[in-house]
Amino acid sequence: MKTGSNQVVTKEQASFTELLDHQEAIILDLETLHYYSLNATACFLWKQMRSGRRETVETLSARLASAFQIQAEQAELDTRTFLAELEQYELISWAPLEEPPEIIAAGEPPCESLPAYQPPQLKLSSSLLHVTLSGSSTISAGAITAMG
Repeated sequence: MKTGSNQVVTKEQASFTELLDHQEAIILDLETLHYYSLNATACFLWKQMRSGRRETVETLSARLASAFQIQAEQAELDTRTFLAELEQYELISWAPLEEPPEIIAAGEPPCESLPAYQPPQLKLSSSLLHVTLSGSSTISAGAITAMG
């Protein structure tokens, strides 16, 4: 995993859907048709990476520590582990940082609507051949390809 003067770049073909506000989400890789479920912490980090800011390991760790009121060391360890998983599945890449990232103010108040902290989790499905959506609706990989 790259660090230092590199910023995280999320894959453009990764579609993100938050299922429950600040609780869980899914990422659908439109190239591979694999989908990934994210817990609340992973959802928080993904949203930070997609915010349009230049995020680094350090800025993401600081945001995580501030939002969930956890120790900076734990936030950095969990952030690095999560980013390594995302990189393994080619959901992120790294780019040189041209300008310094936004400074994170120490002591920012936590987000009140976030659940209790759990390390970020990314769970992979084997593929999106047949998914049951809420209720009894279903969608197939062919239908998703046709929608794209």
